Parts: sequence; structure tokens; C-alpha cells
Amino acid sequence: IEELGRVLCNVCNVVPGGIVCFFPSYDYEKAVHSAWEKSGTIQKIQLKKRVFREPKRSGLAENVLAEYTTCIQRCAAWQGSVTGALLMSVVGGKMSEGINFSDDLGRCVVMVGLPYPNINSPELKEKMNYLNSHFPPGQDGKQAGQVHYENLCMKAVNQSIGRAIRHRNDYASILLLDQRYLRSSVTSMLPQWISQHLQSAENFVSVMKALPKFFNSHKTKP
Repeated sequence: IEELGRVLCNVCNVVPGGIVCFFPSYDYEKAVHSAWEKSGTIQKIQLKKRVFREPKRSGLAENVLAEYTTCIQRCAAWQGSVTGALLMSVVGGKMSEGINFSDDLGRCVVMVGLPYPNINSPELKEKMNYLNSHFPPGQDGKQAGQVHYENLCMKAVNQSIGRAIRHRNDYASILLLDQRYLRSSVTSMLPQWISQHLQSAENFVSVMKALPKFFNSHKTKP
């Protein structure tokens, strides 16, 4: 969790505007935020980005989004030391499914882990058992239930990262923070516009060299 905090602090230093960080669950987001508050990571992030959190109650999400949007617009106008905002969101929540983070609202999307659904869910177990009993395994030997389970995860990932690129001239960096994103079974399920430009990094130093170059190259674009 602390390593993730250091990564995000560095990202906040170089990314303009808004950053949306997606966590696999509300419980994990809560645990991360709590740990960061105790360690001082939140305070470090707030030197560059004001921190917002997606509320569990969907009725409150619009208020948070409005505050997040206003903060980014004001930071762009003032051009002070705080350059925008960080929104801590949850995959499957309102922010990942029904809201667009175009232009400055989402210059960077961070995906923390792979959001596999709860394997112990009775409904999911029943669905997987049904698929396994009615459909033969694929050529790779995977059972139909397992394929369905992986599809649910990647659909949620694609839905979340697709929130940031909303028109032809829009741009954003997308950071997939999990080694499992390097698996061919995972990359093959990413949208082509992402998989074609996917770059793997052995460590975060190379990422921190690439990010400023990426944003500098877009400075002259609308």
C-alpha cells in the first residue's frame, strides 16, 4: 500500500489536471485511504492534487463529481502549486460506469489490480457451474465458467479506463498497476486502441521518465 502511495505521489507531480484512480472494491479503497492518512501520504498528495473519494451511496456521487470538476477548473485558472485533483474511485461504482472524465477531468487513469468479482458469490457460483455443465472447455482447456469469470473482470476494467478518452482530440495516460496485465490472456481482452500502445515497465523509474514526455508532447494540442 505504501509503495502504491509513493507511485501516486510521483504521478501527481507530473500529471496535469485530474487523475482518476480505480480500486477493485470499496473495502480496499477504504483500507488504502486509511493507511495513507496515517503515513502522511494523503498530505503529500494534497501538495499537488486535492483528494476526493467516491461515496458508496450513489446519490452523493454527483456532488463529489461537481466539486472535483470545479477544483480542476479553478486550478487551471489559478496556475498555483496545486495543479488539479485526484479522485479515488471504485470499479463497478457510479464513477466507473456512467460518468465521463474527458479532457482535464481525466488526464491519467490508474487501475490498481484486477477487479475480479467475488468468487464466493452464490449467483456467480451458480452461473459458472451452469456454464461448465452446458458448454465444453475451450481449445486452451479453460472451462466456460472460468472464461465468464475473466470476462466479467476485463469488462469492468475496460469500462473504467474508457471513461477518460471521450473524443478524437482527447488524451490521457493509463497506468495498469499489476503484473498480471502482462499476461497475453489479459492483454488480448483490452481494447485495441490500448493494447496497440501498451508499454511494459520493469520499474517505475522508466514510467516517470515517459510520463512528462507524453504530456509535453500534448501541450500544444487542444
